[in-house]
This record gives sequence, structure tokens and C-alpha cells, in this order.
Amino acid sequence: MSDYIALTGETVFNKVGTPDNFRGQNKYTLTIALDKAGKKLAEKNGLATKDYEGKTQITSKRKVDFGQPKVYDSEKNEVDSTHLSLFGDKVTMLVKKGKEPYDNYTYLERVRVEEKAEGVSDYDPAEF
Repeated sequence: MSDYIALTGETVFNKVGTPDNFRGQNKYTLTIALDKAGKKLAEKNGLATKDYEGKTQITSKRKVDFGQPKVYDSEKNEVDSTHLSLFGDKVTMLVKKGKEPYDNYTYLERVRVEEKAEGVSDYDPAEF
């Protein structure tokens, strides 16, 4: 069985372009609300999820030391991380399942934006 899992859903929290600093550690993170297929796959693999406002969410992280996760568009062309909206995009994220005793956590490898959120263009951090 492969250690990699392709989870599908909708972006709810995106820190792929700029690392998240939590308790002094910088990591790239992506939280998605899993769709039906993604939820079933997460459950089958025993992954840690949380329910929020009736949706099952999962957060995947990547240490900054390993470099920024690659982002692809729906045609599988590599694009800049700003192509991934802060929230609302339908995505597939390829994650690596952790090894015991962390085997219910995932580590972010790549993200493919299947469908951009309606009315949202590429994220521009200069706007803030």
C-alpha cells in the first residue's frame, strides 16, 4: 500500500504561499473541507479529521525545510502558489501518511486546483 493519498475537497485555510508560524515553527499548511470521496478515503486510512460547521476538515502540513509544496492547475501544469485561492477552490491534495505513532496525520506533497472558486482570481499577497 502506498504511503501517498489523494484527498479531494474545498480549500478553507491556505498557507501554501506563505508559511504559517505556530509556536515558533514555520510550516506550509492547507486545510480542506473533504468532499464525500475524500472523507471516505480519510476514514479508510484512519486520518485525523475535525468537524466544523457540519463539514469534515483535514489539515496537512509541510516543514519549510522541505521546500514549498508544488501547485498545479486542472491541466496538470505546474503554476505559482498564488494560483491557489485562500479559500473556496476545489482541490486534490497529495499527502503522505505519517509513520507510527503519527500515522493519523498527513504531510503535504502537492496540490492540484481542479476548479477555482467562483469570482476569485489568483491570490495576490501585495493586496494586504
